[in-house]
Amino acid sequence: MDIFKPFAKYCLDPLLAFHEGSSHPEYLEEYEKTQFMTKEKIAERQLFLLKNLLIHAYKNCPFYTERFDTFDFNPYQLNALSDIKKLPVLTKQDIQQNLENIIASNYSMEQLSLNQTGGSTGSPLKFYVDLERLQSRKASTYRHDRWTGWDIGVKTAVLWGHQRDFLPQQNWKNKIRDDYYERKLFLDTSNISADKMKSFVSQLIHFQPEIYLAYANSVYLYARYLKENNITDYNRPHAIITSAEVLTPVQRTLIEEVFECKVFNRYGCRETSIIASECSAHNGMHISSETLFLEFQNNGEDIATGETGKIIISDLLNYGMPLIRYQIEDAGTPLDGDCLCGRTLPRMDITGGRITDFLVTSERKVISGASMTIYFIAVIDGIAQAQIIQNSLDNLTLNIVKSLHFSDKTEIEIKEKIAQYFGVSMKYTIEYKDQIKSTASGKYRFSISHIDPMEFLS
Repeated sequence: MDIFKPFAKYCLDPLLAFHEGSSHPEYLEEYEKTQFMTKEKIAERQLFLLKNLLIHAYKNCPFYTERFDTFDFNPYQLNALSDIKKLPVLTKQDIQQNLENIIASNYSMEQLSLNQTGGSTGSPLKFYVDLERLQSRKASTYRHDRWTGWDIGVKTAVLWGHQRDFLPQQNWKNKIRDDYYERKLFLDTSNISADKMKSFVSQLIHFQPEIYLAYANSVYLYARYLKENNITDYNRPHAIITSAEVLTPVQRTLIEEVFECKVFNRYGCRETSIIASECSAHNGMHISSETLFLEFQNNGEDIATGETGKIIISDLLNYGMPLIRYQIEDAGTPLDGDCLCGRTLPRMDITGGRITDFLVTSERKVISGASMTIYFIAVIDGIAQAQIIQNSLDNLTLNIVKSLHFSDKTEIEIKEKIAQYFGVSMKYTIEYKDQIKSTASGKYRFSISHIDPMEFLS
């Protein structure tokens, strides 16, 4: 028996929902109950939260004050969720150009946490989350994690391409949390080699995690490595959570075959955290409707269940920087009917989203396309949208959409980043575009590789 599990749960479960000074109820306990509310009660709750958020945004966010007045929208008269459709969608460009005026004036910067997207949709974005919202985001994630069999104190291996997400802050509270509560083994998949894969095998055997949380492409590549190299002595978790990238049916089949467990796919984004995830029924993904209101539309009109449309999100709880009718640039399908798990949260499928291939450096190192959105594109000023295409081992094509801040310095920084991450001998061509289109299915491919990374990992 793992003696740390009951200890961690007993000591730390009550702390999940609070940061210091919080006056809100314990979010995790609340969400464990609300997932079984009637659909009518869920919609009623959403309407209440949405109306409060809209009134707050109108009073405290200059961007929304002007927008509501322009479209003759009175938040005090919101009587149905559908009333919000009177407002236009909020685009990434809106946020990039109006960031300061979207932040609520009654929040100080000390009450906000700065974050940014990696640009996996090709367009990096800075945004803020208030500290109270960070707590509800965390609790919502824990609730969804529990659907896989995870619970407080369970060892988890994280195969991830962004180290910043898991670097602990150095204070005694977080040290206790990391040692006895989080209990995570972080495996950096931003760059991978054959030696690193071998190290993953030994580290996982030693750590014996029960759950994997992974970039979809990362755990798929690891599964391929194990199978194609006829490795039989390796850790097999009880469940695997895939996120951050589109999980294809082929990938799911191989991962489940190799690890002899079920994959629980998840959809989320940095701007709002977890959006939806699979339960044990594996029949679509339950939406985190206590924290978010989702719309599915084509050409400004709601679509029917079973059809595919653009996803529009309103974060019901981020008062520090409200995201109202935010167009996430992904495509999804709302589902109808009841779920066998008994949860009444509405369900969806993610039918279009972020796809990132692995890339190979001139030194034959394999690097995650997803990590390049964070360490490469997102940190270069002057790029509105980007796509990396690898045609051969020593040649890249960069499709770039310029932003208003593009300058000669942008091209210099691109050259430096290419040398830093792909090697000084990597050749590249920049092609400037007006826009980078999604595929026919609505999926955006940030990185496209015509090279099989397994050739360099055996």
